[in-house]
Amino acid sequence: MGETMPAHDHATADQLDTIRSIMKSTRIAMLTTVEAGGALHSHPMTVQEASFDGDCWFLASENADAVQQLQAHPHVNVSYSGSAQWLSLAGTAEIVRDQAKKTELWNTFTDVWFDGGETDPSVVLIHVKADSAQYWESPGKVAILVGALAAKVSGGEPQTGSSESVTV
Repeated sequence: MGETMPAHDHATADQLDTIRSIMKSTRIAMLTTVEAGGALHSHPMTVQEASFDGDCWFLASENADAVQQLQAHPHVNVSYSGSAQWLSLAGTAEIVRDQAKKTELWNTFTDVWFDGGETDPSVVLIHVKADSAQYWESPGKVAILVGALAAKVSGGEPQTGSSESVTV
């Protein structure tokens, strides 16, 4: 018999704030898509300055592997890794052609990657609608090391931070 995934509570305002904070502290996210043969493939994506409300956005070339893969298999994962916080979003992605949204997200850093500028029709938006989020927060490297040493001496479990899984 297959295992069922545990039900997650809907994210509270504080949990959404934590998710936003982790996203904003990260410059690059990894977008994981499914290739035609079923293999997982991760793509580095620039984190956009949009406010997270359950959706996240990326800019990409319409010919990029990620764009082709998610059109065939829209289920994706987006992971963010900070110095003491980590976030994993699971959801569904779609390609969007919306010039107003593209202009809203465009910045100088984006300009470096796309020669044609923000009106280039080959630049598309990847819209990820998150279904669930799992995040971890640690107290920092020094606190983890001290906690690990104390656990080793006492025979207890190390305190490495907290983790939450929520529906977005």
